[in-house]
Amino acid sequence: MNASRDDTRPAARGDQRSSDQRNADQRSSDQRKRLSARFRQYLVAPAMPGSTKQTLSERLKEVSGIEMVRTHDERGGLAPPIAAVRMSDESAASLRRAVGGEFVIEADQSLRPALFGSLLPQSQAAALMATLGTALAVTIRAVSTAKGNRPIPQAEVRLVGEQSWAQGVTDDDGKVILTLYGEQPDTITDLFVKPRAGHWGLWRYRPELQLDGVNSFGLKPLSPSDRLDWGAQAMRLDRLPAGARGAGIKIALIDSGVAITHPQLAKIERGIDIGGGGERSWSQDTIGHGTPCAGIIGATADSAEGIRGYAPESELHVCRLPQEPRCSDLVAALDYCLQNGIDIVCLGFGCERGSAIVEQRIIAAKQQGIAVIAAAGNTAGAVQFPACSPNVIAVGAIGQIGTYPDDSFQAFLAAAAPLNAGRLFLPPFSSRGPELDLSAPGVSVIGCQPPDGFAACDGTSVAAAHVAALAALILAHHNDFRSAFEFRDIRRVERLFQILKETAQPIGHPWLTGAGLPDAARALGLPPRPWPQAAPLDVNLAEMREAVGRLDTIPFDMTEKIGPEPPRGPANLTPWSLNPFPIPLPTTSFAVGQGTGASLHELKSAMKLAGLSGGR
Repeated sequence: MNASRDDTRPAARGDQRSSDQRNADQRSSDQRKRLSARFRQYLVAPAMPGSTKQTLSERLKEVSGIEMVRTHDERGGLAPPIAAVRMSDESAASLRRAVGGEFVIEADQSLRPALFGSLLPQSQAAALMATLGTALAVTIRAVSTAKGNRPIPQAEVRLVGEQSWAQGVTDDDGKVILTLYGEQPDTITDLFVKPRAGHWGLWRYRPELQLDGVNSFGLKPLSPSDRLDWGAQAMRLDRLPAGARGAGIKIALIDSGVAITHPQLAKIERGIDIGGGGERSWSQDTIGHGTPCAGIIGATADSAEGIRGYAPESELHVCRLPQEPRCSDLVAALDYCLQNGIDIVCLGFGCERGSAIVEQRIIAAKQQGIAVIAAAGNTAGAVQFPACSPNVIAVGAIGQIGTYPDDSFQAFLAAAAPLNAGRLFLPPFSSRGPELDLSAPGVSVIGCQPPDGFAACDGTSVAAAHVAALAALILAHHNDFRSAFEFRDIRRVERLFQILKETAQPIGHPWLTGAGLPDAARALGLPPRPWPQAAPLDVNLAEMREAVGRLDTIPFDMTEKIGPEPPRGPANLTPWSLNPFPIPLPTTSFAVGQGTGASLHELKSAMKLAGLSGGR
């Protein structure tokens, strides 16, 4: 049995030296952490063709001050090898000077999700939070209006005043205490409650609040059903026959993962965790961003109280990004798509500035027939990257009046909307600009939520999922992709982009809504249904261009640190003539493999379906 040490005795000389060594080690560790904090992650790729991953790695090892994070293989003659490295800005500048035009070197930017959450821009929020004054503490309790008035935990609550704001998350009893500074009860302008799942959110303008008690607010329960929601009716997905389900098409969802614990997503079997988690860690979604997008694309209608995905027979692959994703993770996800014969990429993340290295991978994917459809962003500013790439379809969000309770968060978005076309409106968060291609349902969309519930979702990411699902239906059931555009190449992608954009219904200014709202029925042969145009917009294009330009401007002294930016613009497409018979003839459904002997009656029916005259 070892004798216990009396810690009150003076330390021996050996103990003192050991203590000194521990202190020195701690100081060294702290110094390494400080140095590491000054390091940034960069992407490096050869500027000229012919390099391999091995030669790139060996070349970078010759340079001091560089820590290799990971490398990506070259893609034949389509895209070069890529290295993700950590180094200081000074080392990056030295490397640029040393290698001249041999490498493209750029910051490995952080990506952010495009599911709407933050009410205020970060700069405005920071200014408001800096306001000091008398503390005002308010207790909010969220309860369900269903029988029993049970508390709602994990709901985000935000109070906004004239000088400051505060937010928090409710506990197991549905309560949260929020403290604002420089406010009084009568200066609180807005209360927002956003539940995680199962209920509509709540918006109260000038709420009546008590300081000496609990302020309870009731949230209405969601009632999802197997009926198609407003988005399907707006895009006329409800006009398509039951056989149009996207069979044979592979879609990759590059997002936060998908919770296959949800019964309507349990059939998803393929995926990868880009962050290197366990074998099936892609099937987890801790932030609840990828799961609603997966439901829009592929939810099976097995539950009487569920929703239905619009391409449920497509093969959905999940590319789960790390919790703090970067452009290098997007490169890895695109490589997965190239290796697995993916047809459509649905991307709900992005960053403010373009990446020339990521753009190379997107072009390589396009050359292999992979169409990338991305969320435009939720910043109310310029379209984010990679949605702003001319090789990507950028999707903004729209809402429809009356598809939510009058006291919901979505009602607040509609009240602040700058555009109305028919009953459609443009939510204030949706990014905009000349790079925008389409707008799709992105407000009050009922989607799957982890682990097995539903939520009302808002954001350009769910809008992009609608377009990705329609793209799958076009590839699976449009006759062009069994004939002239069957092969997996650039022509196939640009034909798909052309069909999506030229069959869309204009609903407003193209800088705000792109080509308009996708029309599934028209894309697959039914006559168009024009939407009532909005009132003329009071848009000064010169001022809009100047505003977008300011958003894109980077200070001169930052250019060397960040690197060159690829071109921006709406999706490139070749103006081929659209096929007057987009579905196989003779048929008025999208069934495949029927006989070719068409009667005159069948031919007339098919011509009517395609919007042509069948009278002769």
